[in-house]
Amino acid sequence: MSNPVNLVGDATSAARPPPQTLAETKENVAAVLVDNGASSAEISESEMQLVSSLAKLQKLEAMVHQLRTLLPDRLLEPMRPALNPKAAPGSVAGSPEIMLQQASHIFRGGVAEVQEFQSMWRGPEMKAVWERVDAQIKENGGNLLQPTGVWEQDYDTILEELVKEQEKKNEKQRKADEEQERSNIRSTEGGWRAIVDGFAQRNVPGMRLIPSKREASVTVALAKAGMVFNVHTVGGTEGNGVPEWQVSSKTAPGQSQTKVERSITDCLNARPQQWNLAHLLDMISSYSSIKQTPCMKCGKMTDAATQLPTIRQHKLTPSPTDGQPPSSTWEAYHASCI
Repeated sequence: MSNPVNLVGDATSAARPPPQTLAETKENVAAVLVDNGASSAEISESEMQLVSSLAKLQKLEAMVHQLRTLLPDRLLEPMRPALNPKAAPGSVAGSPEIMLQQASHIFRGGVAEVQEFQSMWRGPEMKAVWERVDAQIKENGGNLLQPTGVWEQDYDTILEELVKEQEKKNEKQRKADEEQERSNIRSTEGGWRAIVDGFAQRNVPGMRLIPSKREASVTVALAKAGMVFNVHTVGGTEGNGVPEWQVSSKTAPGQSQTKVERSITDCLNARPQQWNLAHLLDMISSYSSIKQTPCMKCGKMTDAATQLPTIRQHKLTPSPTDGQPPSSTWEAYHASCI
């Protein structure tokens, strides 16, 4: 067995900070946060990033203190009853094999702690912290702020508060956007039929839309997938003047719904924005190539149960051109890969 002292010593030395200490880094990064001057009502991305960095610095410092207890305290703990019985009254020394097992377990846990520390220290966010601090040191003529030695704020708590505040802001914006979309649907001339006609003009390969002449429903045929669905309104859901839409599969007489079709309709009917017909049609169109679209996570067409990737997750990608709406894509996943 390798010498645990050497292994842990090498690992901690490899993770040793740059010239500035953690405390000095904390003071310099905190100064940037103070100088940022962002309003509490307006959470800037840079402020969130700075608080997140400070929270990570606090965690790194806590990890350093924890690693200091590894040698010799924690590694020698299994041997204390044998080395000094008076110092551990009531404890019975185990056999050499048991003590070795306990020491090995503690050692492996300690190595994992060191590796976690190294991973966080060398991570992309901490790299940005070191670059920011180095830049500020140069701006200050090579002078470092003198650390106080204590953390004056719990930045992990501050980060949680900022995240909650940002989530509330995002939720408020989401509701406002949804209400605007509902308003647009209500004011659409031609109602749901106009929405279907507009989507049909996209000419999605292998997809055919057949609106009903008697009721609010649309038959959607996916030729490549060999599936047909019925999109229809749900009675009693006309909240704010906009009905909700559900999907059911249409099978040939004498045939039952397949497992794949059932999984697809379950996913479609579990979507958000049940009232958004255009969004639903776009989601259904993503299944037109289900037999050629592998899972985003495992990269395979079928999972261990030989099931196709029937789950769809919506993703918006910002447009590289200013003022242009983000592009919409549907990522495919196996139910077992979620």
